[in-house]
Amino acid sequence: MKRIALFTSLTIVALFSLMTYFSSCKPDSCVTRNVVCKNNGVCREGDCLCSAGYEGDSCQFRVNEKFASNYACIRTRLINETQVDDNDDTLRVKTKNDKFGITFFSIRDSIVEVLDGTANGNYITVPEKTILDRKYWGNGSLNNGVLTITLYSTWPPANTSKTTYVGYKF
Repeated sequence: MKRIALFTSLTIVALFSLMTYFSSCKPDSCVTRNVVCKNNGVCREGDCLCSAGYEGDSCQFRVNEKFASNYACIRTRLINETQVDDNDDTLRVKTKNDKFGITFFSIRDSIVEVLDGTANGNYITVPEKTILDRKYWGNGSLNNGVLTITLYSTWPPANTSKTTYVGYKF
């Protein structure tokens, strides 16, 4: 009788252990979905976690690529806090050969004022740059296909301007 009770107890413990072991096993979703992450991305639970400077389902795009295009914009310019114009314009944005860099300029107004920026996700930062006697800096974003860039500039003797471009790719 003691042997039957011991055998029954050991069988129950063994079955419980086997059920726990096999129910806790999960298949690797990266393998079962055949996920391939590019550009040093890492697969976690079936999704790619991209390294800095890349995005997309497979980390296949550089973050700056989504900005590259011509944009039909409305440009609003304030000089010394007074609105001086509100016109249509075309802003040209090109990517650099790195993951973050962009170059942009107004096709209508001047190709002398070519500015560089850095893309980070959907945002742009324009570091300070001096062209001739004028300092430029600014920021912007690309949201739902709408590019917005605001540039600030100063030039002697005491002039300041704020120019905002808002437009869509074409």
